[in-house]
Amino acid sequence: MEHPFFPTTTTRAEALRWLTIAEKLLSKRDLMGSKSFATRARDSDPTLLPADQILAVADTLLSGDRRIGNNLQDWYSILQVSHHQGRDSELVAPQYRRLALLLNPHKNKFPFADQAFRLVLDAWTVLSNPSKKSLFDKELAFYMQPQPQPIAEFH
Repeated sequence: MEHPFFPTTTTRAEALRWLTIAEKLLSKRDLMGSKSFATRARDSDPTLLPADQILAVADTLLSGDRRIGNNLQDWYSILQVSHHQGRDSELVAPQYRRLALLLNPHKNKFPFADQAFRLVLDAWTVLSNPSKKSLFDKELAFYMQPQPQPIAEFH
């Protein structure tokens, strides 16, 4: 994938430099900037696990900042599954495990990994419990309904 700001030929040293920049941006909570550089580092050298760890932190925190309706946390978004995929617990559980491994604060020492890990645990607490999940799905369906448009009056 060609990136508009970065050259396409890279070396491992360049990938490591981008990873360093991504970490600095993450420490300042510039999630989009961090994500951009971490993505470039991962695309340049897919063997860099730290790039995946930074991306997991940034993506989880970005999802955690989003709200639905009346300040409702989007648990599916935090686990990086669509609302439709979330109905299938066989898709949610592996995604939870993947993120929990990437974000585990004992292994992921990047800034805010502990906060991202907590969000993933909270999402799993809701989505793995059938009654909590059912309540969340009902609230989500209510807020996701198309809102009626006001009728314009013509004079």
